[in-house]
Amino acid sequence: MTEPHAFYLALAELVRRHDGTSVPPAGPDLTGSELRVYSQNGEDGVLAEIIRRIGPGRREFVDFGAQRGLEGNCVALADVLGWQGLFMEADEDGAAALAWKYRDSDHVRTRRARVTAENVDKLFSAGGVSGEPDIVSIDVDGNDLWIWRALTHARPRVLVIEYNAHLDHRRPLVQPYDPDHEWAGTDWFGASLGAIELVGAERGYRLVHTELAGVNAFLVRDDVAQHFADVEHVPRRAPNYDGHGGGHPPHPGGGHYIELG
Repeated sequence: MTEPHAFYLALAELVRRHDGTSVPPAGPDLTGSELRVYSQNGEDGVLAEIIRRIGPGRREFVDFGAQRGLEGNCVALADVLGWQGLFMEADEDGAAALAWKYRDSDHVRTRRARVTAENVDKLFSAGGVSGEPDIVSIDVDGNDLWIWRALTHARPRVLVIEYNAHLDHRRPLVQPYDPDHEWAGTDWFGASLGAIELVGAERGYRLVHTELAGVNAFLVRDDVAQHFADVEHVPRRAPNYDGHGGGHPPHPGGGHYIELG
C-alpha cells in the first residue's frame, strides 16, 4: 500500500478514470493506464481503462484468492465504487478477515473455499454469481488455468489471471493439475502466457494486456474486444516483480509442465 497522501491522490485519479472524466489516451498499449491503489501492481488502472472502453455492464465481480481483502484486483471496485461481487479465499485466517471486513456490506459476499476445477461452477452458483459478471480475477498460484478452463457457470466480460512469466510465452505450458497443490514460492507454478492465450482462443477471449510487473494477463471476451489493439501488439512481459526485474527462485529439481495441444 502506498503512503497515505499518495494513496488518496491515486484513489482520486482512479475514481476520475471510472467516471470517464480523466483518462489516458485510448492507444494500442494499455501500459500507460497502469495505476496502483489497492492492487498489487498497476491492475487498478488497467481495469478502469478496460471498463471505460467496454462499459460497466452489471458492475459485478468475482475475485479468488482474495487473501484478507486489503490488496487485490477487485478491492477498489467493492470498497470505493460500490460494485457487487464475491470474494473467495481458501486460507482460514484470510477468509475470516474478509468476512469481518464485509460483515455489514449489502453488495459484497465472502466465502471460505478452495476453488478447484471440480467445484468452481458450484461455488459460483452458490455465491449468487450471474451468468455474465463483468470481471473474474483468478489468483491461486498454480491451478489458475485449469479452473478457468472448467468454468461454465459464467462467461465474464473480462478475465484477469496470473501467469508464469518465467516460461516461454511462445509455448503453451501448464503445471499438471493437482486440486491439493500448494505453491512453494518458486518458479514452478501456473501456466505460460501461451497456454492462457490458447485457452482464451478456445473460449472466445482475446489477450489485451500484461502489466509491467509480469504477473497478470488481462483478457476480454471477443464480442466486446473491438476497442483494443490487435493481439500481436500486446506486450508479453518477462518477470519484473516489484518493477526491479526480479523473479521467483528456481524450483529444486526443476518442475514438470504439460504442453497443451
